Amino acid sequence: MPNDERKKPFLSRRTLVKGASFAAVLGLTTSGALSGESVLADGIDDKKKEKKSVDEKLASLREDLNEVDTELADAYLSLAETEARIPDAQARLDSARSALEAAKAEDARQAARLKDAEAEEREIRQAVENGEHKISQSNEDVSRASIEAYKGTGAPNPASIFLNAENPQDAVDRTMNYRLTLQAQGAKLTDLRGQQAMNVNSADRLEAIRAEIEDLKKKSAIAVAERRQAESEAAQAKKDLDDLYASQKTQAATLETLKEKYRVSESELESQSSALETDIQRLIEKERQEELARQREAERKAREAREAEERRAKRERRKPRKVSPPKSSGGSSGGASSGKFRDPVSARRSSMFGYRFHPVYHTRKLHKGMDYAAACGTPVGAMAAGKVLATTHNRGAGNKVIVSHGLHNGQILTTSYHHLQGFAVSAGQRIEAGQTVGYVGSTGASTGCHLHFETHLDGTALDPRKFVGY
Repeated sequence: MPNDERKKPFLSRRTLVKGASFAAVLGLTTSGALSGESVLADGIDDKKKEKKSVDEKLASLREDLNEVDTELADAYLSLAETEARIPDAQARLDSARSALEAAKAEDARQAARLKDAEAEEREIRQAVENGEHKISQSNEDVSRASIEAYKGTGAPNPASIFLNAENPQDAVDRTMNYRLTLQAQGAKLTDLRGQQAMNVNSADRLEAIRAEIEDLKKKSAIAVAERRQAESEAAQAKKDLDDLYASQKTQAATLETLKEKYRVSESELESQSSALETDIQRLIEKERQEELARQREAERKAREAREAEERRAKRERRKPRKVSPPKSSGGSSGGASSGKFRDPVSARRSSMFGYRFHPVYHTRKLHKGMDYAAACGTPVGAMAAGKVLATTHNRGAGNKVIVSHGLHNGQILTTSYHHLQGFAVSAGQRIEAGQTVGYVGSTGASTGCHLHFETHLDGTALDPRKFVGY
């Protein structure tokens, strides 16, 4: 290959080698570190986002599970959390596998470049060695020619060509031989100088390719390390996903076992609830009779007062003086109609009255009240003035206060406050609107602190928003 054709790619390669070396050093000292920090920061942010997403899903589920037994709810939430994490774990595995493939490709590319560079280095080194041999041989030829010329055994003296010539033709032949000899010696000197120049160029190329090889070895080492790191991360991501699937399987089996257990418990709770409702109905009926008795007594007193006033008025008419207007003495039931209704706590309404899809049993069930997302220990105030009918406890409602607010459009209005941490009133006690009846808790079938609030007319549950507003 001609010298100029071999030299062009070498010069381009040498420029690239210097540029690549500088870029590699710069990458290792600055951008590499920054890139590593950036990747670490991105990973932390992704973890935070993933945790926030999972927590939000679980918070929503907890509100749906507020009326579910704690053990069953915990099992369901554990399974839900695992299943919520699976998509992110799968995405991390897919990302890790993509990164591994990219790392393997880069490793193979750097290994191929290093192999090509080493092959070129051997080729150039061989060329340099051959050049050195040729230079050595040429030096010997030139030296030998010089010695022969010095001894007189080499090329003839120009004057002797004509002096020793036997005839003119012989002189011409001798002159031609002399010229050819000088030309041959000149060619050897020219070849020697060319070979020396080529060897200098090849030596430069050899030095540059060796520098490139060192740089490629560093890059190859980095590529190998990155491939190994990617392999480790992919293996860990695979293990994490496998662990999640194993947990999912175990938790699903546990949930099914608990569902069967609490199906029986639900029936017991329903029976217990029915018994309590019967007791409450008796209390409501007793309250109705007492309220009617109070009304009859108030009406009797009002009637007697009117009759007395009428008799007094007749007497007064017989006297010549101005009669004052009669004063009203009408009774008041003291019931709910006499006061303004209020929310029992100042907190977000987290779950409304109505039929809901049960997340565990996949059935529709009436949610008979309204939930408030209040913190444990928050005082719970009565919706209106009234009388405490009962302070009870059961596995479903936990600690519960039932308050009667008297007749409302001819029906007894009652409110009940569930899952209380503790009571602040006792049965039979008369209370004012807003008076504390208990404190928010998480007793009974509850997965977290909240107030379950119900309103009833003659024992039939109604949407509390009909009384405390939308």
